[in-house]
Amino acid sequence: MRSRFVTDPRSAPDQIRRWRCGRIVLQAGKLLRIERRLFVGSVSVAQVWWQNRYGRPDDDLCWLDYHQPMGMPAFLTVDYIRSGRNAGYASLIAAGHVLEEIARLRGTQAIVAHVSTTSISDRLLTRHGWQRHLHHWAGRHWIRRFYDGYPDTQLDRYLVI
Repeated sequence: MRSRFVTDPRSAPDQIRRWRCGRIVLQAGKLLRIERRLFVGSVSVAQVWWQNRYGRPDDDLCWLDYHQPMGMPAFLTVDYIRSGRNAGYASLIAAGHVLEEIARLRGTQAIVAHVSTTSISDRLLTRHGWQRHLHHWAGRHWIRRFYDGYPDTQLDRYLVI
């Protein structure tokens, strides 16, 4: 039986390519695992606001849920980012780099996200290669394109050795 998680996406690229939904789990800026998820999570803007204001645990865990939309193999969607109060900037940046590696392994052309928290600033997103997208839609929509290739991998920096 195949594992429902991997600790280095490069060690199981076929699994990563088959998983339509996944969760990247980090602690203290290091990748703990990428989990296979069976279903796309459903998160509302109200839930994000509530958890940001009242429901953040005091741990240093960070996770990023993503999925490939049905019929759109060239795209990944960021569904949800959860971070404990003690999870720092390093974990958020690591999650982005791990997601880029997953995109590379899958041959993804772009990652899209609706960023509903002001804790992730436009300046930070721009600095890490994201661009505003769908300006005519309500909310803050962002895209990370890979049409001209993928950035050099930084994955080794985020692996637990």
